[in-house]
Amino acid sequence: MALRLFEHPLSPYARKVKIVVYEKGLPLERVFVNPLGPLDDPSARAFVDASPRLEVPCLVDERPEGTVRLFDSTVMLEYLEEQYPDPPLQPAAPAERARVRMLEEICDTELEAVNWGAMEIRVFKRAEGSYAAEMLDTVGRQLERLWGRLERELDGRDWMNGERFGRGDAAVYPHITGSAFFGFPLPARFARLTEWAARCAAKPSVVHDAADLAAWVKDNMGSGSSLAGMPVVRQYRDYRLEWMMKSGGHEIVLRGIEDGTIKFAAEHG
Repeated sequence: MALRLFEHPLSPYARKVKIVVYEKGLPLERVFVNPLGPLDDPSARAFVDASPRLEVPCLVDERPEGTVRLFDSTVMLEYLEEQYPDPPLQPAAPAERARVRMLEEICDTELEAVNWGAMEIRVFKRAEGSYAAEMLDTVGRQLERLWGRLERELDGRDWMNGERFGRGDAAVYPHITGSAFFGFPLPARFARLTEWAARCAAKPSVVHDAADLAAWVKDNMGSGSSLAGMPVVRQYRDYRLEWMMKSGGHEIVLRGIEDGTIKFAAEHG
């Protein structure tokens, strides 16, 4: 039976898992989930069973010895590498594996939070006028710092993962394209990072994931799409909240809590 991934195509966490699954050539059943939707149909119940915090992605692997249910994308990548080791997508040396895990952590917390802030302002219009301009300026400055950090990782390397495309690249690439999606493309002066992104974009696994995203965007963010009718309640994880509070967005947070358009993780069972 194919792996089943409960996901949202805009989630960089779901995208990195899909890229790894596609790179390993594993069959995958994708289940689109609106975590804020009703939870009384069978597919939603299966989602809750796999992800008690109602966060995407979550992965289900039906195996002869029993069903494996996983939440947290980093845990999923560890599981996929151990359960399906061919082809290997992690560096062989322990120090290099640790380096790749640190890159993943930086992107999943710091870089994701900056992109989240850009999306809150540009897509969900939580700030306008000079307030929005100030916060977007902060986004740009923070991205410059993070891009510089990632640029240095490519000094003497073709891939974030080292000699070959792998987990490190799958973990970083969705965040880089996410920045561009929300109006912050890579400046040309980050030459190594720009060239690396182009190499990633040509990988069949990345092309597959990009097609998933493009199809969703066409249906939900194009002319006459239903995006405007989608729920606007957004879940603030700890690092997203931290980014807002330290980047001048405290008014956004307080207003969102007051009007019920910001929520925090809660256990369901």
